[in-house]
Amino acid sequence: MSDPGSGELLSLRDVTVTMGGHAALSGVSVSFPEGKSTVIMGPSGSGKSTLLKVAAGLVPPDAGSVRLRGQDVFYLPERKVMELRRTNGFVFQDGALWENKTIFDNLALPLQVHFPEMTRADVEKRVVRSLERMGMEESAALRPAQLSGSERKIASFLRALIAEPTLVFMDEPTLAIDHAVAEKISLTIRELKSRGCTLIAVTHDPQLTSTLADWLVVLEGGRLLEAGSFDAVKRTENSRVRSILAQVLGEISSYDTDLLELLGHGGGAEN
Repeated sequence: MSDPGSGELLSLRDVTVTMGGHAALSGVSVSFPEGKSTVIMGPSGSGKSTLLKVAAGLVPPDAGSVRLRGQDVFYLPERKVMELRRTNGFVFQDGALWENKTIFDNLALPLQVHFPEMTRADVEKRVVRSLERMGMEESAALRPAQLSGSERKIASFLRALIAEPTLVFMDEPTLAIDHAVAEKISLTIRELKSRGCTLIAVTHDPQLTSTLADWLVVLEGGRLLEAGSFDAVKRTENSRVRSILAQVLGEISSYDTDLLELLGHGGGAEN
C-alpha cells in the first residue's frame, strides 16, 4: 500500500464547517490517494457526509482549503469548475433527482451539459444502456415520484456514473435498499475499483466496506480520529477507533479472522 502523499489526488487542510451553530467539522486535515478506494467511517453525526460534500466541492468550508491536484477547488475559474464536474460523480444518500424530469432526462442532462458534442442518438444509447444494466429501462419515462425508494437510489447512482467519471463520491450507496439492488450496486462499484477509479464513500455496509476499502478515514464529533491504509488503521491502538471499526466490520461473519481477533471477536462474529 503506497503512502497517500506519494499519490495524493485530493487533500483537505484544516477544514472547519459550522452548521446550525455547531462545528460539523473541526480542523480536519486528510488526504485521499489517487486510484484507491477510501471509506469514511464514524458514528451518526460525526460529520461524514459533510466531509464528503466538502471534498467534492459541494459545500464550502468556513476555514481551511480543499485541493484537487494542488488546486483549491473553491477558487477555480469557471472552465476548471466545469472540468471538475465532468470528471467527478456524486451519489447522494437521498437520491437528489430532478423531480420535474423523467428518469431518462435525469441521466441525459449531465451528458448534455458536459459533452455538448454528443449527438442525441449517442446520448440516448448511453442512457438506455445504463438503465438496462440495472433493469430500469421500463422506468425511463417515469418521474422520480413514481419510483420506489430503491429505484430512486439506482437512478441516482446511474446518473453519477453516466459521464464515466474518474473520481466518484458516494454517500451510503447501499442504504435502505433491498438485497438484490444492493448487490447490483456493489458489483458496479467493484468494477469501478478494478478500473482504477478513485472512490470515496461513506458507508455503514460491512460487506461493501470489506471489499471496497483500501484506505480508511475515521471521524467522531467532527474531528479526525485516524486516517491511513486499511491495514494500518485496523491495527490501531486507539481504543475509540477500534470500537468504531468493530461496530461496522464486526458484523462480517466471513471476514479476515486476524481483523476480528484485533477487534476482540475471537475467531468470528455473529451476523
